[in-house]
Amino acid sequence: MQLQTVLPKYVEALLAGNRSTARDIIRKTLSTGIKAHDLYRQILFPAMERIDQLYREDTISIIIRNMATRINRFLTDQIQSQLAGKPSNGKSAVIVCAETEIEELGGQMCADLLESEGWQCFFLGGGVPEDEITEFIGTIQPQLLIIYGSTPSGVPAIKELVHRIHEIGLCPLMNVMLTGGIFNRVEGLWEELHADLYATDPVHVIAMAGESNQRMHVAQDPMAPKRRRRLVVGPISIN
Repeated sequence: MQLQTVLPKYVEALLAGNRSTARDIIRKTLSTGIKAHDLYRQILFPAMERIDQLYREDTISIIIRNMATRINRFLTDQIQSQLAGKPSNGKSAVIVCAETEIEELGGQMCADLLESEGWQCFFLGGGVPEDEITEFIGTIQPQLLIIYGSTPSGVPAIKELVHRIHEIGLCPLMNVMLTGGIFNRVEGLWEELHADLYATDPVHVIAMAGESNQRMHVAQDPMAPKRRRRLVVGPISIN
């Protein structure tokens, strides 16, 4: 099955608020042997981005955006259990995001896919104060902090969070990854915020997480634990 032909029909059902049609599209697609991972990559995430784009272009109202996003999230919750899981790799990740329906779903997808790769994920969502995030990171000592998206007004707070994590050496071997939302729309923003890693979407987060594992022990100046090699993963070709 060509998932490119399924996506427009799925988005149409979401925008119409037609839960049963959207559910049937996903069910029939799975029945053809398409794997859950491919649904995330080629249907669920692209649909989320398309809805967000239409809203930002003022093509749809906030009511339509929220309704479509919630249906998509409802179906994502159902598909998550069908992701093929790998054994634990002993690594953990903390995921935070902006306080919107879209960003919450993007962060959730990151957590779902990372868990399927053997990571232990702590999805904190949006609206968590900086001091509580840093305290949690200090307790958990994860290998990865993922920040999914942001509103423009939230960028300074993210910059401050990244700076504070690096400045105090809270978790010296932890990589900070920015992905999705405004970080995709503003070229180079992730570098301006002094993050270590950048990925374009939840699927690319998996590739980036693997790269960060391999390079986590790259030699670095002990007086400046924040200075690590920065990596970027671009779009993965879809056959």
